[in-house]
Amino acid sequence: MKSKILLSAAIWLCLISTAHVWLNVGFGNLGHKVQVMMGKEKPVLQVGFLPVT
Repeated sequence: MKSKILLSAAIWLCLISTAHVWLNVGFGNLGHKVQVMMGKEKPVLQVGFLPVT
């Protein structure tokens, strides 16, 4: 019973995390954000949804 609860909680955590990335970050932007965090690309500052260079 305890393992079933832990498995359910782990699946729920994965689903919620995936939904968060999908809706708030976007999988297309995730790779770019990782590259910026690693210092391989420069970040792009956005003001009012317009890119500023």
